[in-house]
Amino acid sequence: MPHELAVNLLNGDAFTLDVTSIDTVQQLKWMLCEKFCDDPIEQKILKVDVLKDSELLEDAQTLNESGLLATKPEVTVVYRRNEVEAARQDDVRTEELCQVNIPQTVTRVYDRAFKDCHQLVKVTIPDSVTEIEMHAFKGCTSLESITISDWVTEIGCDAFARCSSLKSITIPNWVTSIREGAFAGCTSLESITIPDWVTSIANAAFADCTSLESVTIPDWVTQIGNYAFAGCTSLESVTIPKSVTQIGHCPFGGCSSLKGVIISNSSTYFLHRQDVLEGCTANLLYR
Repeated sequence: MPHELAVNLLNGDAFTLDVTSIDTVQQLKWMLCEKFCDDPIEQKILKVDVLKDSELLEDAQTLNESGLLATKPEVTVVYRRNEVEAARQDDVRTEELCQVNIPQTVTRVYDRAFKDCHQLVKVTIPDSVTEIEMHAFKGCTSLESITISDWVTEIGCDAFARCSSLKSITIPNWVTSIREGAFAGCTSLESITIPDWVTSIANAAFADCTSLESVTIPDWVTQIGNYAFAGCTSLESVTIPKSVTQIGHCPFGGCSSLKGVIISNSSTYFLHRQDVLEGCTANLLYR
């Protein structure tokens, strides 16, 4: 026999929910969260409070214990986003997954500002910020989404290293250098947009980004550092522009899926740099 629960929201909306398939208040909250939004990132930030007769129900309670299987049960549901304004990790006073909005008064995200802040899921960086210093978000293993202001010109060494849940990122147009280890160990990173004004990709900048399948290097890049893309085991193709005149040791070492590195027919630099492919089985393809 189906069990239906009458749900009332604070804005006056109401609906009925079939709770036959669940047993606990925690499961009810998950169901309510999914009903409210279908964005998986937002679902992690969204918090749900369930009240019956003005009493807050606890996660561990069963529906039976809380009286939600009685005749014509009714609850009030309060949705709230776990969102905080913070310029550094000490300002994040919650142990739950959350979104951080950096204040408009901040002009730079300082060294280690949010390092190893594991409750961070989403970050918004305002237009006032022009620099993200080294290690700023390193080790934020829950971070999935970040919006970076177009006015940022500097992203420091290891700034996003080991952000293992980050799937995509757009680097602002005014950034000219991808610093050492900036995105190293971002194992979920599937795509990245490198702006046209970048002239150098430093040592290990994208090392061990094991989900990265392809990358386009802009025409202004002149330098690619040691191990820049080493360990990118899903990387299948790379196009290197003729502007590149300096390339480090083993930039594609351990890229086991790499089939070919495409370079310009007019480039003479690679005629004497067969070690570019050291550590992988790819071929140089002139086009």
